Amino acid sequence: MRTANLRTQGVLVVGVTVALFSCSGSDVSTPSASGGGVSVGGAGVGGNTTAGGTSMGGAPTGGMIGIGGVGTGGAAATGGAAATGGALATGGVPATGGALATGGVLATGGSKAATGGISPTGGTVATGGVKATGGTKSTATGGSKAGTGGVATGGASAATGGLTSVDAGTGCTIGPWPAADPSVDGSFATVTEQNVGPQAGVGVDGGTPPQFTMFRPSNMAQGGLCHPVITWGNGTGSTPSVYGILLTHLASHGFVVIASNSTNVSQGTPAPMLAGVTWVLEQNADPTSALYQRIDTTHIGATGHSQGGFATTTAAGDARITAMAPCNGASTQRNLHGPAFFFCGGADTTVPCSTIQPAFTAVTTQPAMLAENLAADHASWLTFYRTGTNKSVSVVETAITAWMRVQLMGDTALRPRFYGPACTLCQDSAWQITQNTLMAQ
Repeated sequence: MRTANLRTQGVLVVGVTVALFSCSGSDVSTPSASGGGVSVGGAGVGGNTTAGGTSMGGAPTGGMIGIGGVGTGGAAATGGAAATGGALATGGVPATGGALATGGVLATGGSKAATGGISPTGGTVATGGVKATGGTKSTATGGSKAGTGGVATGGASAATGGLTSVDAGTGCTIGPWPAADPSVDGSFATVTEQNVGPQAGVGVDGGTPPQFTMFRPSNMAQGGLCHPVITWGNGTGSTPSVYGILLTHLASHGFVVIASNSTNVSQGTPAPMLAGVTWVLEQNADPTSALYQRIDTTHIGATGHSQGGFATTTAAGDARITAMAPCNGASTQRNLHGPAFFFCGGADTTVPCSTIQPAFTAVTTQPAMLAENLAADHASWLTFYRTGTNKSVSVVETAITAWMRVQLMGDTALRPRFYGPACTLCQDSAWQITQNTLMAQ
């Protein structure tokens, strides 16, 4: 176990441009031949396949994704994406009287967040609620205050991982969620829906852009809580089925995971990972959708592998993304709106941890952690390589699940895994952890 704290350790940031390595296959569901696992070497367009392994997760054909990264401006105010008082400024949107169209959204002062919590007086919907035919009026009065720290200065992500309970006025309640063990499946039965949503991104060989795969709880009303959203990005040449164990696991914990079917998720306008978020939010407002009035629109995470990790940091510049966890790939993104968990593998020679270090170091206004699993290579941490009955969730996938539960669900029981100088991962000899100042507090 080696733990570094940027308060006491100077970090030399070297601008490095990383050319991602291309993968040879789009779906890998069985172990490789003699030699096992996944090869992580090879360069250039098309990638390499080494003995017994399949390379994956590299850069798009013809593309290079640099570490110089995205954004030149500062991030949101220290403590979170929103200034004191939550995500919207005093007065909110819309102005007094709201915007009415056949009932419309009737606001009195808009969706103003009270200092110390996500919810305004009266819940997410301002006094008057969402008015259709009489409307559904929010019954909360500021919600039930979160634990220590709540969601005060810092907006959507609590200083201690807590959330304010809010009647969203839409048939569900925004957290906090009950504590759960991230290393085992959650309490929700899940469903996987193929080819949903819009066509987004770039099609193979200039063909039709792909749609999405959605992993979600089969009963969206179970427990009455609004479900946070996670947008996922594949590695080069890969599709969501490759990552099915992780994405289904997240859904079993209550997340709605929208995963682009694109094999090059960094390409396309708008970017596929953000197009998926937009579609899910549209479904939340569609009475014909299974997601109708069941989505927590204020807590949205982004995660992905390799090229999907680079795409994750790009997507995180969008104000709707309140937490991210790029895996085995990241570019510099200074315009973050929530905490960041950068994962890398100590044995990864495709995208070494040294190339991710500058992206981590650039984060100064949000809590951030660089988590290096010393034994992991570029893809060995993924459980889709396990066969037979050995389908248990890996320690890395457990960490990703725990991170999203803390940041998007307010699971304060899991917060000590990441926060504070004596965090659980900091004490684990299998990991090398570096925290920035805000994470170490």
